[in-house]
Amino acid sequence: MENITTTIISLSALITALATLIVNIIKAKSQIQDTLPKKIKKQTDVDIELIGRFEEVKEFLNADRVQIYDFHNGRALC
Repeated sequence: MENITTTIISLSALITALATLIVNIIKAKSQIQDTLPKKIKKQTDVDIELIGRFEEVKEFLNADRVQIYDFHNGRALC
């Protein structure tokens, strides 16, 4: 009888742990799906602003194209 009780308690703990793991995975996935579109939207807004500024510079200089160079001498940009 003790073996059956011990087995049931062990299975209950295992099922609880698995359920908690699944819930945490679903929450993490939901958070990633929520934040990723926000980051993409923010970057898109920045890109559109840059393109607009480039057009202004091109018109001011009567140029065909504008380029930006970023020199960092091998250091991390963070």
